[in-house]
Amino acid sequence: ALLHHFGSAKAVARANLSDLQAVDGVSAAMARAIYDHFHERG
Repeated sequence: ALLHHFGSAKAVARANLSDLQAVDGVSAAMARAIYDHFHERG
């Protein structure tokens, strides 16, 4: 669903939290986990 919605993995990685939550089938918790995965610092 994410790749279909955004078109590429890079676009998923660049998406903000509200964009991720707007995808059908993506819960708030899942959106947070995806966002955190791509935006970890360290």
